[in-house]
Amino acid sequence: MDRNDSHTMEALVKRSALLGLTTLAVLLAASAFAGSTPAASRMILRASDLPPGFRVVRSETGLETNDDLVRENGAALAPKLRRWGRVTGYRAFYRQRDPARGALPGVIGFGAAVSLFRTASGAHAALAAPGGGCRHRDFTLIGLGGNRPVGPDTLVCTRGLKVRRGRLRFFLVQWRNGRAAGAVYVLTAEGAVTPLAALTGARKQNRRMTAQLSNG
Repeated sequence: MDRNDSHTMEALVKRSALLGLTTLAVLLAASAFAGSTPAASRMILRASDLPPGFRVVRSETGLETNDDLVRENGAALAPKLRRWGRVTGYRAFYRQRDPARGALPGVIGFGAAVSLFRTASGAHAALAAPGGGCRHRDFTLIGLGGNRPVGPDTLVCTRGLKVRRGRLRFFLVQWRNGRAAGAVYVLTAEGAVTPLAALTGARKQNRRMTAQLSNG
């Protein structure tokens, strides 16, 4: 996998909102309430949770407020965010320095996020919303393959993508932990890894989510 294909994958991820993946955009975020509430930025999967050779992509990492999402996706999203009670968010993306010869050959990178909602029912409603994230028509829901769910409302899905030098694949895991909703995805050359790669990252992030929610 060369650098051009890597940048192509990152561009496709940025374009996800334009494909109508509004729920994915909502979930690929993490943040904090004010005061003693849990710090969602500390719930996120970190580069240190991944094999050696992954670095943070600053342009794809940072705070993502409700206003940001409305600007990116249109005013129709605003009432949904209010109905779900989403507060704010943060997202992160980690790209492998050497996708061809790195610790996970063929993997372009991992994305991770957490969104905090006012209630657990709001987080559930965001995950259950039709037409977004794993429920979008461009994605195919797949089973857990005998693996245990990451948390309530766990969804696993995939999408194939064509690039100049072949085919790439996108595995996404979404789940809920109380009033927080998490998402981890992996961008990879076709056949390089299985959904287990995304599930493993999701479990590591979920442990961070649990620790922060317990403190809040």
